[in-house]
Amino acid sequence: MKEFSRVDKKAKTKWRVSRFVGLLFLAIASAVLLLAVGSSGESTATLVCAIICGVVLLLQLVNLIVYPMIEYIQWQYLVDDDRIEIKKGIFWRSHTVVPISRIQHVSVKSGPMQNIFGLSSVEINTAGGVHTIDELNKEVAAQICDKLRTIINLKVAEQRARELIAAGKVTVPAAVSTDAEVGTDA
Repeated sequence: MKEFSRVDKKAKTKWRVSRFVGLLFLAIASAVLLLAVGSSGESTATLVCAIICGVVLLLQLVNLIVYPMIEYIQWQYLVDDDRIEIKKGIFWRSHTVVPISRIQHVSVKSGPMQNIFGLSSVEINTAGGVHTIDELNKEVAAQICDKLRTIINLKVAEQRARELIAAGKVTVPAAVSTDAEVGTDA
């Protein structure tokens, strides 16, 4: 049985940079809010606002430092000949299994932050929805996409051959005889 692979190590840095930008905006908004409340002269309101802003900023700091390490450990994927498995999540964990036979379309995509870090996502479309393997090295994402396309094309060709045989449009040659049937000397 194949082992699960992890997302690219650069994903941790990408997640941290993305969260830092969010933390920066939150810090600016908190400062503006504290200045607005502080200028009102209400010391109790200012204290409550400062505590709330401090707690929110502290949680965002934990989100910036700790979560990327945990996410990197939790996010795993497996691409096999008959299925794709994707595991991700910290508090709400998910384990998705996508049968290869259900895949309709496969593509490689990357957003602005992924481009900066040389990362991509493989997007797998089925009738039931879209599944992604995120934060892969661009070359690995292209290899996975090519592998899935090859497997899908082979399965489609096999299915078409079975349909043609069943419809009688193609005949299958008789099975080749074995040595025992031919009567070779033993």
